[in-house]
Amino acid sequence: MRPLRPTHSLIVVTGKGGVGKSLLATSIARLSAAAGLRTVLVTLDTRDVRHPFLDVPLEYRPVAVAERLWVARTDPYESLVDYARTRMPFGGLYQGFVRSRVFRDFAAAAPGFDELMCLGRLYNLAVERDFDRVVFDAPATGHLRTLLDVPVAVQRAVQVGPLHHVAGRIRDLLLDVERTHVLIATLAEELPVQEALELVALCREGFRMSVGPVLVNRRVRFGLDAGTWERVHDLGARPQASPALRAALLVAAHEFGLAQAQAEALQPLEQAGLPMLEIPRVVEPVFDAARLLARVDAALAPLLGGAP
Repeated sequence: MRPLRPTHSLIVVTGKGGVGKSLLATSIARLSAAAGLRTVLVTLDTRDVRHPFLDVPLEYRPVAVAERLWVARTDPYESLVDYARTRMPFGGLYQGFVRSRVFRDFAAAAPGFDELMCLGRLYNLAVERDFDRVVFDAPATGHLRTLLDVPVAVQRAVQVGPLHHVAGRIRDLLLDVERTHVLIATLAEELPVQEALELVALCREGFRMSVGPVLVNRRVRFGLDAGTWERVHDLGARPQASPALRAALLVAAHEFGLAQAQAEALQPLEQAGLPMLEIPRVVEPVFDAARLLARVDAALAPLLGGAP
């Protein structure tokens, strides 16, 4: 398995909210940098001052994290100021106006403004800046659908001019299977799996985008088959079973049930013939971002042709 090619300059990581897509996007960016690609991880989340896993400031300008790895956030107004400054005569004069209350009220009422500016920033980083790859920690599935619709909607609404051409270039990047690839994250639960199925269909059939495999996060695997587990479980019912053994079997019974429930929830993905890559559930007594990322990196290594 090596779905990510060196030519993929934009990797979009999405999924239902709460499935851990930000963690997976961070790991993919780290792996890309380790593979020798100058990589920037871009997030839409403006609630945090610092990145939750890399502990660096989240700023509009890319911030260096490690060798060949940067982190940045998108901002529609900063993107527009950047565009004006670099593309328009006397572009610096527009900076104050763009940041004014009048313009912000106008932009808030303009459908698709934030999304188009966000996509323009991604295009700028992936095509026109000195990066080999942009890993986009994309919004949850519902918002992503709107994001993907924006370039075509803008082109229909604005038939001529710079905005029309910018939207066309963004659309061409998103739909180019040699340059853009979508990775959909899910949990082994009914609702996230259903959203993953719908998003795969949207990307493949609606937009003809390159997509897959589905990343199954926090997967629980049980080491014994059902028959063996039943025999082991029966040991706990024997009179000579110690309290420690019974307690251990109680915990194991919970894990067995969880693994079975997850396997059942993933059946629709299997029936659809969709390739999956599992990221094992990581249980640590205290949160340690470095250890967590190392474990996730190992699980996601096959995306870039490495051994799990």
